[in-house]
Amino acid sequence: MIGLAVVADLLIAVWTIVGGQLVQRAMRDLDPDAINVAALVSALVDLVSVVPFIAAAVLVIVWCYRARVNLDAFPGATPTLRRGWAVAGWLVPFVNLVVPARVMANIARDSLWRSDTPTLVRIWFGSWLVYLFADQGLTRSGNRDFDALPSTLYGPGDYQMYVDYYSSALVPSLLVAALSAVAGVSMVLLINRVSTAQDTRTGRGVPAAPVMPGMPVAGA
Repeated sequence: MIGLAVVADLLIAVWTIVGGQLVQRAMRDLDPDAINVAALVSALVDLVSVVPFIAAAVLVIVWCYRARVNLDAFPGATPTLRRGWAVAGWLVPFVNLVVPARVMANIARDSLWRSDTPTLVRIWFGSWLVYLFADQGLTRSGNRDFDALPSTLYGPGDYQMYVDYYSSALVPSLLVAALSAVAGVSMVLLINRVSTAQDTRTGRGVPAAPVMPGMPVAGA
C-alpha cells in the first residue's frame, strides 16, 4: 500500500506533464473542451491519489503499534515511550512531528539489537517531514492558482494562463514525487527489516543476538 501511495504521487507528476501538453494543444486549436477535460482529469487524479495514502497511513499506524507491543516481550528491550504513543504520536497535531520518529527509532534499536538509531530511520523521517510540508504547500498554491484561472476562454491569452499554470506546477510536482519515493522506499525497508528481526526473535523465544551477562532471558 505504501508503494501504491508512492505511485499515486508519481502519477500526479506525470499528469502535470501530460496535462501541460493537452492545454498547449488546446491553445493551438482554441479548443475550450480540451481545457475542461484536463481540469477534470486533474481533479480525478488528485482524488484517487488520496485513497492509497489514507490506507497506507492506517496500516503503518497498525504496524507501528504491533511492533511496539512486541518490544514489551523482548528481553533486554528498553522502550522509552508507552505503547499508546505508537498510535497517538501520529494523530496529535505538532506531536506527530517528533513522536513517530522516536517510536520508530526505539522499535528499530530494540528489534535490530542496536545501541544507536539506524540511519534509515533518519532518512525516512526526514524525507517524510519535508514531503508533508512540500505537498501541503504545493496543494495550497495549486488551488489558489487554479481558482485564479478564467472560467470562460475568450482568446489566446486566457489559454496561455492554463499553459503557465501547468508549467509552474511541473517542478514542484516532481520534487514531491521524489520525496515521496525516498520516504516510501525507506519506510518499506524499515518495515521489512524490523518485521524480519522480530519474527526471528519470536520464533527463537530468545534474543536474536548474543545474550549479555546479567541479561534476563525468557524461561531462564
